[in-house]
Amino acid sequence: MFAIYDITGRSFRDTLENLRKVQKIQATQRSSLRLDDKEIADHHPLARQPRAAYSVQAYRDKLQISERGAIIHAHQIMSFPVATMQMSLSIVSAYERFRNQRYHQLPVLDKSQRIVGMLTERNLQRFMIDNKDLIKNESGKTVADAMSAPVIAADPITDVRRIAKVMLDYHQSAVPITNDQDELIGLVSRSNILQAAASDPPLSLWT
Repeated sequence: MFAIYDITGRSFRDTLENLRKVQKIQATQRSSLRLDDKEIADHHPLARQPRAAYSVQAYRDKLQISERGAIIHAHQIMSFPVATMQMSLSIVSAYERFRNQRYHQLPVLDKSQRIVGMLTERNLQRFMIDNKDLIKNESGKTVADAMSAPVIAADPITDVRRIAKVMLDYHQSAVPITNDQDELIGLVSRSNILQAAASDPPLSLWT
């Protein structure tokens, strides 16, 4: 399941197939994979989500996938907890945080701690001057002026291959993971997927 968020809140929550109907495709073109729901540590964001176990089985039943077939879900490879950026933060402060902490992308939250967009290095590049260590003095400009929105997020019980497809189709370098209460609980980046693909057993992106 996928959702769409912007400054007005969540405007969509449904399947990938229906996502394509409402969100036009942009034209151009850490953990062990053996983890199952019984093995999720107490500190994991899904530890208190009772729907996880039956959701996995329902997904298998729907796709007629055998128990031997590996289904890798977002919660199994996502990074958590997630560093975030406030939309009210100044462009200069955001740039300094990216540079000092070497972030590549961060989810953007509003004052209610709800996700409203994504901020990437590319978003900030248009505010840079020729010297790449400096940024324009954009008086009054905030993260809200630079971030990408709307942003597509996914449920924790979402096939990683579908998340990879969303990244490719909609040019997102990362997909936030949100729960039923629209709370940000994790982030799946390209690095997470590459790590999963290189693990034993490997994630097959082509099946």
